[in-house]
Amino acid sequence: MRTNHASPEIIQLTESGPGRLRRLRAALRVAHPDAVVTGREALWLNGIAVPPVGTVHMVVPLKRPARADGTVTVERTPHMPDPLWRRGFPTAPPARATVDACRRAPTTEQVKQLVGAAIHRGGVPMGELHAELVHAPARGTTLLRRTLAEIDRGVRAVSARAAAELVDRAGLPPPMWTARLRTVTDVHLAVVDAWWDEIALAWDCDLHQPWAPRAGTPALARAARLTAVGIVPLHTDPLRVRADQQTVIDELRGAYRLAAARPRPEVVMA
Repeated sequence: MRTNHASPEIIQLTESGPGRLRRLRAALRVAHPDAVVTGREALWLNGIAVPPVGTVHMVVPLKRPARADGTVTVERTPHMPDPLWRRGFPTAPPARATVDACRRAPTTEQVKQLVGAAIHRGGVPMGELHAELVHAPARGTTLLRRTLAEIDRGVRAVSARAAAELVDRAGLPPPMWTARLRTVTDVHLAVVDAWWDEIALAWDCDLHQPWAPRAGTPALARAARLTAVGIVPLHTDPLRVRADQQTVIDELRGAYRLAAARPRPEVVMA
């Protein structure tokens, strides 16, 4: 360990360096009292093992002073995280920490490693990463956006195969996948995941965003809108498509029988 004589408060690291906790304490001494640890160090404090790379990254409210030197980067942000206290340090929640860490990662490989650690070792939901990305500065997010888009495509493909297998196991005819519905007077109704046109049965299992399923009021309002024009709607949480298959199969069969037993309403595909 050696001290930077230009800034006596800052501990500069050799290759071996002090422990990470000591490094964080040194960084906090030069940051504003409102600072919150984010990035790699916040992931580590939250129990997600990632190696330390670069400076300790902290965020402060917009009105606080920013700072950047060889040991700490203090970034001003309009979206301060609600800190979680870990080992005596105020830390950003894992999803926010992941996005901030990825914004400073120079390669796609590093971004994939950080995202993989967050999802698989930290249990960070994809939906939370997407939500944090909405508020993140555009600068530095290109690699993360590409990585998430690649993961999204894979997740959607797996979900689509699982849904198709359930329809086949239920003994139902193949539906039209991703159908846009409207009334005969050209009023848009919804885009549904699966549509049996001959009986006007709609099935939603959030194929396009299985990491952020519709729930509560939005799902109920959507079902009510379809029911009001005579469609039989069935909504299945995407987790149940794989975790509760037999029950979902029974629900598909029941919905199909119900739709087939009544006159077809006047709705069309756009």
